Amino acid sequence: MKKVIFDVDGVLLSEKRYFDVSALTLWEWYNSPLYMGLSQEPVRANLTEEEIRDLRARYWKDDEILQWLKGHGVNDNWDMVHAHIFVTLWLMLEQYAATTGQIRRLSFDTLRGVRLAGIFLKNCDMPTASDVLDVLRDTVPDGASKDQVFEYLGKAAGESKGGQALVPYASLDSFLWHLHVDCFQNWYFGDDLYRETYGREPDNPGKIGFLTNEAPLADPDDIRHLFQELKRRGYDIAIATGRSRREMEIPFRHYGWYDEFDPLYISTSTDVDEAAALLHRSLDKPNPFAYYLGAFGHYPDRYADYADHPDTFKQGTYYVVGDSLADVWCARSMGAVMIGTLTGLDGQNARAMFEKEGADHIVNNVMDILDVLK
Repeated sequence: MKKVIFDVDGVLLSEKRYFDVSALTLWEWYNSPLYMGLSQEPVRANLTEEEIRDLRARYWKDDEILQWLKGHGVNDNWDMVHAHIFVTLWLMLEQYAATTGQIRRLSFDTLRGVRLAGIFLKNCDMPTASDVLDVLRDTVPDGASKDQVFEYLGKAAGESKGGQALVPYASLDSFLWHLHVDCFQNWYFGDDLYRETYGREPDNPGKIGFLTNEAPLADPDDIRHLFQELKRRGYDIAIATGRSRREMEIPFRHYGWYDEFDPLYISTSTDVDEAAALLHRSLDKPNPFAYYLGAFGHYPDRYADYADHPDTFKQGTYYVVGDSLADVWCARSMGAVMIGTLTGLDGQNARAMFEKEGADHIVNNVMDILDVLK
């Protein structure tokens, strides 16, 4: 058997919209009175592409922070936003302690707690993107993995004068994390799909959403023909994505890709979260479980063995098509052939990473894999 497992973002669909929404989430979180309300800057839903680009440059330092995080295996935009918010709060609490001589014990369990924090921190200077990046570089050692990034941040905050209250919120499953993820999802889904997905009103309605305005990384019909040609050549195909099931399915159906796949071999973050709940452990990338799920199928009675004894299920050769360091780690863990695409955040600059990590093949675009998989 030969099976090709595709990541989605940076391979089939551009990551641009996710990174745009991550900037919009930070903008609303810091400025809207529903959240911290640190400035009088109005937060509105109808921004131009130029305004979104400016916000992304402001909060992500022209994507330098995003690139630093991806270089440590932090591949999920929710987690990227968490790193930014955690460091920003830490710096502001340190500043508050230094100027007032008081250590403020704030809670970030609810939106009310977030708004109260905004009131106490309103007179502090807002850290710049450069400040955030400096803290990340100074706090987290080179080579630290995704989980270690947040462990180092939590430990360092706990040892500082003002950041002790933040320690419980370093976790990627903390109340703080869930609050800003909800804000992110409203921006990305838009009001209608948010209501349909979560069965409740968004906290700050008025958003159209970006999910139906994706950017494929090749002509959609060409990508569909790629899937068909691979199957004609005798390859099975699968998906392993950090997107939720809805976030994957909507654009895939829109572009006519969904029916090319057997749903049994489509792995999304929704599926991984369901498996994690069954097994009572974290299975997020760079844990290769998402790729095992795509490779071996949705059989819940096998999930524990997927996590602990994956070699039992391997048949033939597996190919991972991805754009990030996390994908390389996953491919290596499952003994797969790694095909790196240069259409992710780093573009052509990712070639050096793929070469350093020993990727088996490097291609400019997903369509080029037809030259690799003869």
